[in-house]
Amino acid sequence: MAQEKQRADELKKERTIRGNRFKVFNNYVNFGSGIGRAIEDSRLWYPTAVEYNFHIKRAYFMFGYQRTDLSGFLNKPKRNRMNDLHFCVGFRRESKVINIAYYGGVSRAWGVKNDTLAFGTYGIYAEAQFVRKLFFDVGAGISVFGHYNNSFPLFGIRLDIFLSGAYQGKMNADSE
Repeated sequence: MAQEKQRADELKKERTIRGNRFKVFNNYVNFGSGIGRAIEDSRLWYPTAVEYNFHIKRAYFMFGYQRTDLSGFLNKPKRNRMNDLHFCVGFRRESKVINIAYYGGVSRAWGVKNDTLAFGTYGIYAEAQFVRKLFFDVGAGISVFGHYNNSFPLFGIRLDIFLSGAYQGKMNADSE
């Protein structure tokens, strides 16, 4: 019983940085764009993703969407593309200035390849995130990912923005 209370208290831990309070166990969003390469051809592909990283007690999870196509984020869309939804379980280490996370899980991919062949399949998704924080709850970094499925296996790297829900407010004058 006492051990459960200690674990619950641990999940409510806070850090104080320059008079501001931040939760230690927090959820965050990362989003970004980069380059990738399909295993079956030598063309460069351009992935753009948004992912929600959350925890339940001490376990971390990620739910994300990634769109990969030949044209890139700002160019006119081309027919060849892959969309994927992924759900992963992971590990996370965080300090005042660094956030490192590793995730692996399942994905559902669909899209068009070779200009005419529509596909829909399930696969395995893995990602490693390395973020340098500008503030405790805002940062930028890279995500290295791999998506293996039988229709469109892909690996690549993205530049990501990191936004967390760690900020809890200013310290009270009473508690200083």
